[in-house]
Amino acid sequence: MKEFGKKKLLGVFQGAVLAIFALLIVAIYFGYTSSQALKHTIREQYNEQQFFLTGSTANMIQNNLQSAVSDLILLNSMPAIQYAEPEAYETLLISVLPVLKRDNISQLRRVDRYGQVLFTADENGIFTNQGVLLEREVAAFLSWAGDPSKRGRVMITGVRRQAGLNPNRLFMDMIIPTYEEAFTEHQPRPSHRFSGYLRSTLDINSLMNKVVPNIRSGETGYAWVMDNFGLILHHPEKLFVGTNAFSPGRENSSITGPVHEFKTEIKEMIIKGLEGTGTYFFIHPDNPSRQIEKLIALSPVEIQSPFTDLAWSVAISVPVAEIEGNISLLYQKQILFQGVIFLIILLCAGVVFIYQLRWSAILEHEVGQKTQHIQNYASELKRSETKYRTLVESAEDLIFTVDSRGIIKTANQHMQRIFNLKRDNNISGIFPHHEAGRQIEIIKEVLDKGKGRSEEVQLWTEDSEHWFNIQYMPLKEQDSRHPLALGIARDITDRKIMDLQLINTEKLASLGTMAAGVAHEINNPLGIILGYCELLQEKVQPGSEEYNDIKTIEKKGLHCKAIVESLLSFARISEEKDELCDINANINEILSMIKHSLDKHDIRIITQLDPEHPYVRGDSRRIQQVILNFITNSIYSMKEDGGTLTITTRIEKSMQMVLLTISDTGKGISKDIMDKIFDPFFTTKKVGEGTGLGLSVSYGIISGYGGSVTCKSFTPEERPTAHGTTFNILLPIAQTHAREIQDTGSMISTNS
Repeated sequence: MKEFGKKKLLGVFQGAVLAIFALLIVAIYFGYTSSQALKHTIREQYNEQQFFLTGSTANMIQNNLQSAVSDLILLNSMPAIQYAEPEAYETLLISVLPVLKRDNISQLRRVDRYGQVLFTADENGIFTNQGVLLEREVAAFLSWAGDPSKRGRVMITGVRRQAGLNPNRLFMDMIIPTYEEAFTEHQPRPSHRFSGYLRSTLDINSLMNKVVPNIRSGETGYAWVMDNFGLILHHPEKLFVGTNAFSPGRENSSITGPVHEFKTEIKEMIIKGLEGTGTYFFIHPDNPSRQIEKLIALSPVEIQSPFTDLAWSVAISVPVAEIEGNISLLYQKQILFQGVIFLIILLCAGVVFIYQLRWSAILEHEVGQKTQHIQNYASELKRSETKYRTLVESAEDLIFTVDSRGIIKTANQHMQRIFNLKRDNNISGIFPHHEAGRQIEIIKEVLDKGKGRSEEVQLWTEDSEHWFNIQYMPLKEQDSRHPLALGIARDITDRKIMDLQLINTEKLASLGTMAAGVAHEINNPLGIILGYCELLQEKVQPGSEEYNDIKTIEKKGLHCKAIVESLLSFARISEEKDELCDINANINEILSMIKHSLDKHDIRIITQLDPEHPYVRGDSRRIQQVILNFITNSIYSMKEDGGTLTITTRIEKSMQMVLLTISDTGKGISKDIMDKIFDPFFTTKKVGEGTGLGLSVSYGIISGYGGSVTCKSFTPEERPTAHGTTFNILLPIAQTHAREIQDTGSMISTNS
């Protein structure tokens, strides 16, 4: 019985041991399968986060490429590029080099229809290579660009290495056909013929370093970019740039470069430019014995090319071990703990098993919640940023931030476009030197006191002057060590012009009243003087000394009479007719009268008169007086060196006005006297050459007919190659002669 009892006890013990062992195996197996399921879930969720980042990065690269293409198309539409005029395209290229640099364009080349290089522009300068033939470009790019069906299209080539440079430097060419189709002064009738092509070379390394941010996934994960042939375009390890991710990287059983062992589906995604996620194996050349499995997320950057279908893939990869390491370690400890518990007491197995299930579910739930929170935060951040950028970039005001040193940190597109700003511009590049210092003091005052301040300033752009009302405000919730002020500038140029016109009108009205009184008081004694001169001439012998003295008195009296008549004309007290006036006919009549004077001073006349023959309300004699006054001033400014006088008329249908423009290439008017040119008796001519009433009388006549006059002028010191004066005269179309005006777009041009 004892032996039987021992055997039975041993059997029970053995059964208990087997049961514990079986339960332990079951627990270990269940824990392993749960950990694998959790690892799989975490892999998918982690790859989804990486996929979100690759998509954003791919969009940024796509937008920058599109910006480079748009700027190339815009540059190709410039007359200086189409007609390859050296004096024009050199100035144009100097102004657009910052834009090319922004677009990561390392070189710009213009080739004519015969394959000769007209110019090359890069970071080293602008070079003309007349007569240089490029055989390969003639065979490839020129034959493609010469096809009429390619007109207006842009060809993008594959990524290449430039000979003689670091093999890690990568480039890509963009080619656009060039046709002569722009309207210019020298080309009023463009030929629309093919004139070659314009090629820009995109620096891939610069684009990637600028656009692709330093994305880190986990502790060792990173972002990289490759094309559909496996060529690596961007990688945190610069030595990998320019290598092929599809090549095995092995020679003679040794590792000569990085090895990427892609699964078939991942490789197909890269070749076809598809998006997706998966895994691959990576072998680093520094440690060939170690094979690393990595998670990868792919987003494509599509590039259309006539020669071949190109696609880049933005990839983010992270070692699987990094993601799953903590989970594996945690489950190893848990299984060991379960084994100890199973060895101590059988009843705890069920509790541990339930605990393990619950703990796994809670962990998975928390991971899911964290992932959702991250995705929600990223989406909200993106929406907020998009809303902010839309509001700021679409504003017509100038919006910028500036520090206490006057460095502009940010500026909206409207301000960048007007002043051609780069990053970290100083306001001294926008404001005149004396004004820049005052603006910096105002900014410091705003930052010190924490209160806003408003200022009106006058600024000059490349082609005109502007008045702005600038409101400075301190930015809240910023770094106290580097405070910034927010500036919002509104263009008030139109209001300033109206104020100046109102001042001129009031000034002319008061001076006109005074001029009328003075002319009346002088006219009476002047008439008596001239009358007695006639009587005295009858009493003395012609040719005698007394007769000559009387003639001198009469001559000077007549000169005074002419001045009085000018005063009366200025005061608008002379009788005038209110009739319809053909402004084109009046211009032609004036030009026929002064043609001899124009030829004498070597002045070339160009007229562009609206063929609709615009009629305005007014006396033809007084309109001719206005035109003659402006033309006389232009002749005076060009009489020493000659030049070009341009007269144009155009109907402004939106305003129901006729625009008369009189432009010359003379010495111009300096800014310090610009406000005085319409003042009566103000003249820059020598004594005896002018009375200073021409422009003021003309201003009064035009204002009386409901029109307006504006002036824009540049001296040779301000613009050595584009100096001169332009008067823009607006006169209302005669209502009694109103008719339907069709915009034909044609102009009558006469050169003499």
